[in-house]
Amino acid sequence: MRRMPLGPIEAFVTAARMRSLTAAAASMALTLPALSRRIRQLEAELGVTLFERGPRGVRLTEAGRNYIAALGPAWDAMQAATEAARHREGGHPLRVTVLPSFAASWLVPRLARLQARPGAVAVELHSEAEPLDLSARPDLDCAIRLGTGPWPGLRGEAFLPVSAFPVASPEVVRDMSVLRGPADLLGQRLIGTHHQPAFWREWFAAAGVEAAPVGWRSFDTLHLVYEAAAAGMGVALGIEPIVRPFIEAGRLVPVLPAALPLPRHFHLLRRASAPADRRFTQFRDWLRREAAGSLASG
Repeated sequence: MRRMPLGPIEAFVTAARMRSLTAAAASMALTLPALSRRIRQLEAELGVTLFERGPRGVRLTEAGRNYIAALGPAWDAMQAATEAARHREGGHPLRVTVLPSFAASWLVPRLARLQARPGAVAVELHSEAEPLDLSARPDLDCAIRLGTGPWPGLRGEAFLPVSAFPVASPEVVRDMSVLRGPADLLGQRLIGTHHQPAFWREWFAAAGVEAAPVGWRSFDTLHLVYEAAAAGMGVALGIEPIVRPFIEAGRLVPVLPAALPLPRHFHLLRRASAPADRRFTQFRDWLRREAAGSLASG
């Protein structure tokens, strides 16, 4: 029996799922030429063309679509079996990808309570402003994401709801003319994020304002948004619980008093094919307890 070219197969699966050779190469820590060589090696092994290459990138051929449809579940099962075996032998810490702002403001300050418990799972955080694709990152075990879902190929649960209210520096609020209601904020300098452009629109909708902001000064993380607001650059949307440390330190104050719920939650997610092992279960149960305590005290 001929040996399976696992390296080229992994390169193909990653590129097919991410729909980008460049993104696949980055996720596998390969150069683009190295990834392309692996895919060409697999095409030569199979005797078919898997990708059509053009000036605007690549797309799967019919043979490529058929191959990923048949191969994908088997590849996921092989990864899950490997991870399960690794976990039984002690394995690595639970590797969690998470938004930097949520990690810094909410998760990390609470993590010491988990790590201090006897027999507690070791947790390794990977903070990324843009959500990582778990199907293409077998080194990561689970993800904490802010949104509404669904996330194809993932399973999980919401553990923390999100509410929001406009915030600014005390100096900006003192200099601001009297606001009669949420609609008056449309005339203010607003600050938001690149990767969550819906935040402001969702808040205005929840406040009963039909008009939507036409634009705002944008940063790539909520932490930078709040630093910019604290520096007097405008009005940011305070996302609970991420904005709470800035409020408690007095660097930001509410512009309008009422926090309004947004149609999204923080979710803990894992690959649908991955087993819910002891490490994941312990971390999930701890998150539930911390979230319940945070809501009760908030």
